[in-house]
Amino acid sequence: MEANTGVLKDLANREAALTQKVEAARGEALKIVADAESRAREILAKAESDATALEAEFKARSGAEEKSILESGVAAARTAADSARASSHARIVDAVKTIVAKVIP
Repeated sequence: MEANTGVLKDLANREAALTQKVEAARGEALKIVADAESRAREILAKAESDATALEAEFKARSGAEEKSILESGVAAARTAADSARASSHARIVDAVKTIVAKVIP
């Protein structure tokens, strides 16, 4: 009976030691998972921040390009209008000269 008690006691001690190792491993695994989740959150936050910065940069660049294109268009329109105005003025002057030449010989 004493031998059985000793064997049972030894088995109980081994079980307790294994249980302790399992709990320690579980705690370590939970810490690893928590660290991984924390790192994943950091990576996600950085990616979101980078995406927001890129979006702002894109908007700024496209706004500047839009302004430049608009200014170029306005300048081209003014040049075309000035050219048309000068051409019209020259035609009017020619017409007046023709009329005056016909009226006053």
